[in-house]
Amino acid sequence: MKYIKMLGLAAVAAMALTAFTAASASATTLEVKGEKQNGSVTLSSSLKAGTSAILKDTFGFSSNTCKASSVGGSTTTTTGTTVTGPAEGLSFGECARSVTVHTGGVLHVSHITGTTDGTVTSSEAKVTTGSPFGTLTCETGAGKHLGTLTGSAAGHATLVINAQLTCSGISSKWEAEYTVTSPTGLGVVA
Repeated sequence: MKYIKMLGLAAVAAMALTAFTAASASATTLEVKGEKQNGSVTLSSSLKAGTSAILKDTFGFSSNTCKASSVGGSTTTTTGTTVTGPAEGLSFGECARSVTVHTGGVLHVSHITGTTDGTVTSSEAKVTTGSPFGTLTCETGAGKHLGTLTGSAAGHATLVINAQLTCSGISSKWEAEYTVTSPTGLGVVA
């Protein structure tokens, strides 16, 4: 279960902070302080102060809690139907059980119409975590919904992870809240 939680957290953090894909009927891009970006955007994020990343099976038998986690990276596409980038530097620390990030995968952010927010998806992420059942492997495959990136024109954007994952065949839920520490004023626009 801990592995599942960590995989979910890794996938969400990586996807939300380092790779964004925005999909809409029109071109989507990231903005910083209200200005659309036409180049790569470098992002960094960490768990919101005073919170933890939690991975638990949906039966309530096992969970893993990490008090530290971060992710960052740079976008590889800047505008179009999608904006994407690899989730780099994904890490988990101060965990109840061991967590290993094999790959952070790629993050995708889809613009939510009428807002500066985006839906975050992760692909190709792989994390393992210890559990009472042994080591569990969590993977996001071709794409797994992680949560929502809420933009902030003047402050710090937030990424709320609320993902349903399957880790080594066990249904699990990953919950976490990240603060995008850089850049300030990040948003997703069409």
